[in-house]
Amino acid sequence: MNIIFDTLRFLASTIPIIALASFLVSYSINKGIMEKISAKIEPLLSRLNLDQVTVASVAVCFVSPVAAYSMLAQALKENKIDEREVIAASFLNSFPATFSHIYSFFIPFVIPILGWAGVVYTALRLLVAMIKSAIGFILALKWKKKRVVVRREVKGSKVDPLKSTWDNLKRVTPIMAVTYLIVSILSAYGFFDSFKEIFRFLPLDPNVITVSAVEFVNVRAAVVLAAGMLDRGILSPKWVVIGLILGNVITFSTRFVKHSLPLHVSLFGRLGVKIVVLNALATLILDVIIIALLVSFP
Repeated sequence: MNIIFDTLRFLASTIPIIALASFLVSYSINKGIMEKISAKIEPLLSRLNLDQVTVASVAVCFVSPVAAYSMLAQALKENKIDEREVIAASFLNSFPATFSHIYSFFIPFVIPILGWAGVVYTALRLLVAMIKSAIGFILALKWKKKRVVVRREVKGSKVDPLKSTWDNLKRVTPIMAVTYLIVSILSAYGFFDSFKEIFRFLPLDPNVITVSAVEFVNVRAAVVLAAGMLDRGILSPKWVVIGLILGNVITFSTRFVKHSLPLHVSLFGRLGVKIVVLNALATLILDVIIIALLVSFP
């Protein structure tokens, strides 16, 4: 009975926050906040002595990464930029692409469920994206050949905030309820204690592997699983963050192949494979470094 009560308590404490955050995000999207960010950022980027195609791509990426890469593909086809400049722009686009994902996923879901651990995890995702964008900026300056004036207006899609919030709750509530219930049952029967005892030779908390493995299947379930472990004291915030980042490392090849590769190959052909591989390797290296640093902290 306590297991069901704990699950209901978890849902009651998190669903209203998720609903509010989802509504606010949907409302701001409906009001064109991302388009306004895009419009404001383009003049600032233009002062950085970057090629205007690259500037326009980065600005548009805040609204639509697909539109941004389509713009680069068209510019490449018209010989306005070369392949090296496309690669540099793909790195530069890391921050706006991640920012839009944080805006639509991390803020309305990860942070309400994980609290401060979610804030730290979100900040680290942004940090990785910023480092990759900095690498892209250096490459873009080094490889730039000419300046082409480009202006492209991209309009974001309109959404019904109430419908969008309801659809989001319908999608995530069953995952949250089932995952947290499973965590409660396994915890009540001492599964996590036994698991930790069996794999105590590992240089990290073995339950971290559980979070990472679940993330390989479903990232939302992994976040809820981490929240359940955090709530019951099975994992500390530090190990929750490590588990989720490790999940990124484990799933990075599958994620890039499943989501990024088809788009980039359809737009750039063989160059698309190179773009995906280089970005994936950069993300992997940065994630491994962050995990090593977090593990070294007491």
